[in-house]
Amino acid sequence: MCTPAHFSFPIQIRPLHFSDAFALEWHGGADLRGFYEDQWRAHQAGEIHVIIAASDAVHGDNFPIGQAAIHWNGKPTHPQIPDIQSVRVHPDLRGQGLGSRLLSECEKLVSARGHAQVSLSVALDNHAAKRLYERLDYRVVGAPYSDIWFYADATGKSVRMEETVWDMIKTLYHP
Repeated sequence: MCTPAHFSFPIQIRPLHFSDAFALEWHGGADLRGFYEDQWRAHQAGEIHVIIAASDAVHGDNFPIGQAAIHWNGKPTHPQIPDIQSVRVHPDLRGQGLGSRLLSECEKLVSARGHAQVSLSVALDNHAAKRLYERLDYRVVGAPYSDIWFYADATGKSVRMEETVWDMIKTLYHP
């Protein structure tokens, strides 16, 4: 259990639980339930590792107030580098250091598995996240590109998402 100086309540960083798929609906509502169910399956299969920041102080009962997912097989632009995706902090708790804490925990896990680098992507219009990542020593690599992904909404309809992103890489250690 850790209590950052910015929080007046304890925060637990832990692996994803099955029940988090529904509790995380504060981000995207029921339309993203399929995304969170797929995330659970990939976490269980070991393809990704999802960490949750949770607290009893927000909505009680170890409620997830943030998350980040490590995709061990990277992404098409950097398949050899684990990629951090789906970094989310509850809107009421942003700007208090929780995103930095989640990223730090991901970096420790990636390093512990022997990877010297970690990557992530940031949308061109997400200036606050880009500033955070740069402050944490992530550096833009390559030109912006169009990232496309799909999820099934609450009715089962496939939804196509597209955004222009920068890839960013952080060197954790030099082999």
